[in-house]
Amino acid sequence: MTPQDLVARNVKLVSLPEVCMQVQALADSPHTTAADVGEVVGKDTALTARLLKLVNSAYFSLPRKIDTVTRAVNMIGMRELRNLTLAASAAEVFANIPSELIDMASFWQHSVYTGLMARNLAARCNILHSERLFTAGLLHDVGRLLMLMKLPEPIGQAEALQVETGRDICDIERELVGFDHAEVGHALLLHWNMPGNLSASVLYHHDPASAHDAHLESALIHIADKVTHHAQESKDPLGSPFYDPYGALLDSDLNAEAIVEAAMPTLVPQALAITHVAPEDLVDAIGKSATAFNQVLDLLYPMAWETR
Repeated sequence: MTPQDLVARNVKLVSLPEVCMQVQALADSPHTTAADVGEVVGKDTALTARLLKLVNSAYFSLPRKIDTVTRAVNMIGMRELRNLTLAASAAEVFANIPSELIDMASFWQHSVYTGLMARNLAARCNILHSERLFTAGLLHDVGRLLMLMKLPEPIGQAEALQVETGRDICDIERELVGFDHAEVGHALLLHWNMPGNLSASVLYHHDPASAHDAHLESALIHIADKVTHHAQESKDPLGSPFYDPYGALLDSDLNAEAIVEAAMPTLVPQALAITHVAPEDLVDAIGKSATAFNQVLDLLYPMAWETR
């Protein structure tokens, strides 16, 4: 089996909501107007409300309040509205994964923070439309979800080995399954008609040095992912009176220097060379990500605040 086979055999399972598919199709047409997109999205009142709240949040810091999807398209662009629709819809696809397979609250928290870090670093690198890196960062591990659903035993074994040995999870997955979650994520995002360069950044986020295309984007997702892991690990230990399973990312700006110091040795050297990101840039991106994290997570994935 290949990653493409895994996606193809589960087309119904991984199908996006109809409104999201319609927005994707409209965005690909040169004749689409903002009003066309507004009409389609307006049929889903819950999605409309989430998108408008996000557009009016500190994430965009627009100069005036946006009260319709049509105006949102005019302000942030068709491409960005398409990406936000995909981001807001992705959780629905995997909403029914059994809790014994994965902590979905933790998964989406990691994903949102990685997306924010990628976006903030992309802006530092003067990437055109840096907001698109948010979507790539948000979905960088989505292949893991499909593998857990369809290949739970070997993937559970792979994740246990990763914790035990500290080896790269992709290496272990390839040994046990024949492919890794980054390859599955790439195949899935192409199935969802995500732009090729952002799909490639997901494919190479564990190995940006091997990226033939989208090498800068891949490097940024790699750095954002690694920093997020270290930010999550900065929380107070289990049993501490200050323990909060979700507080580490909210308060990561308070420990930014320590997080960066721990993360730097784990980054692929080529990623730093490609992006020219310095430790002070990472500290700044952590601060900005921590500030937006609460609001963006609540708007996109409110279930990610649930505790057990």
